[in-house]
Amino acid sequence: MSTTMAPSTKADLGWGRDLRSPGILGLLLMLALQLLIALGFSLSDPGAAAFTPQAPLIALTPKEVTRITIEGPDDEGKVQLSRKAGGEWVIANLADLPVTATKVDQLLEQVTALKRPLPIGTSEDARKRFKVADDGYVRRLTLEGADGQSTTLVLGETPGFRRIFGRTADDSEVYDLPLALSDVSNRRDDWAQTGLLKLDQEKISSVSGKDWTLTKNEQGWSLAESTEPLDEGAAKALVAKVANLGYRGVLGTEDDPAYHQQEPVLELSIQLDDGGTRAYRISKAEDGEDYVLKDAARPYYFKLSTFDLEGLLDLDRSKLIVQPEAPKAEAASEPPAPQPADTPEPTETSEPEASTSDAESAPSESPEAPAQVQAPATETPPPPAPPAQQAPTQAQ
Repeated sequence: MSTTMAPSTKADLGWGRDLRSPGILGLLLMLALQLLIALGFSLSDPGAAAFTPQAPLIALTPKEVTRITIEGPDDEGKVQLSRKAGGEWVIANLADLPVTATKVDQLLEQVTALKRPLPIGTSEDARKRFKVADDGYVRRLTLEGADGQSTTLVLGETPGFRRIFGRTADDSEVYDLPLALSDVSNRRDDWAQTGLLKLDQEKISSVSGKDWTLTKNEQGWSLAESTEPLDEGAAKALVAKVANLGYRGVLGTEDDPAYHQQEPVLELSIQLDDGGTRAYRISKAEDGEDYVLKDAARPYYFKLSTFDLEGLLDLDRSKLIVQPEAPKAEAASEPPAPQPADTPEPTETSEPEASTSDAESAPSESPEAPAQVQAPATETPPPPAPPAQQAPTQAQ
């Protein structure tokens, strides 16, 4: 029995043979060469390298930066930070007020570490929408180097946690940057040191108020020109409060009638072991609940709250003296209930002692005389026995 093979239905198009032909292979090699040449040109273009994710956004390093300017929109606050020759940072537009150096170091490390990511917008419309336009922004940060080199970042809205839209001032591309708006504050109080009024408590030798002066000696604290007993606990608490006095911000260096410094609510004079002095004048500000402190040794006017001055505003001489204890109120007692008139109070029954008068008036009893029955003791002695009760003497 013979088997007939079915004819194959698979069409042989002959592509394999055509692709292996010398002409086609030459064309493919030319195409690959052109792609390699185009890629080489793109990598050698300086503009293309700037858009790679690893390219730094700012060319300056933290050590090269000597001045930082942070501006808000429409002149709503401006702070200028400057590095002094010794390396410390100050607020240049606030009489060189010292700043918290760690905050400046943190800002410089974050900003100089920014990389240039892929842009999320390049048009003028996008810059306005993300609020990074030249005439409409949230923050404007400028870093300056000692050699005159500078870079400006225009920062806008925040799309999420520790994210902010931004661009360099000389670039139109907008980026999504890993930076928090709070790290780029344009408020001077956010950069100022908060411990300028702090003193070493152990170095304070005296503190004076309106009508009192505390002085320190080998035994401790005492109230000058007074024989009254000092409250040691209150004195130590006062000195500790003065040594650690805090504040909320710095108002500036110019006096203002609204500060009412000519009508102080408290004045303190402090002497230090090294001969230094502090003279504080504290007044109530006209608006709000804040107080203003002026230190004679500094040009600044400090803003304090009621909490900062707790324990000082109501301080007077009497608070430093041991007060005599108030007499304890005697507990009220109820009067005893009256006894009924016909119910005599119970008394103990005892044998009455014979009085000398009774013994002298009564004759001696004979053996034959009947025994006398003694009456029970009463509150009044019984009268002497009548003569009839005496035994008669019989003649023998």
